[in-house]
Amino acid sequence: VAVFNLPVYTVAGAALMGTFLTSIAGVFFYSVIPVTGELSTRPDWLLGILFGAGGFIGMYCGARLQKFVPQKFIKLMLGLTITFLAVRYIFQFFQ
Repeated sequence: VAVFNLPVYTVAGAALMGTFLTSIAGVFFYSVIPVTGELSTRPDWLLGILFGAGGFIGMYCGARLQKFVPQKFIKLMLGLTITFLAVRYIFQFFQ
């Protein structure tokens, strides 16, 4: 978006598909590769399905609605959210 000056809605699908494939690979390795010792590594399937359903609904609504929201507003909100989370993580680290 920033480097190639593309509209946000053209990049969102590829970014979400990358996130989806990474999540599938994470669940696969988390459930297949055993951890040494007595630690259980089974994923919580119900929670995963609920997060997946919420992500799918959000992905669908976001893809439909982002054409009607100004691109500068989307970038501003994303930047503020990332900055807020980064500052929060830094403060939690030092407590």
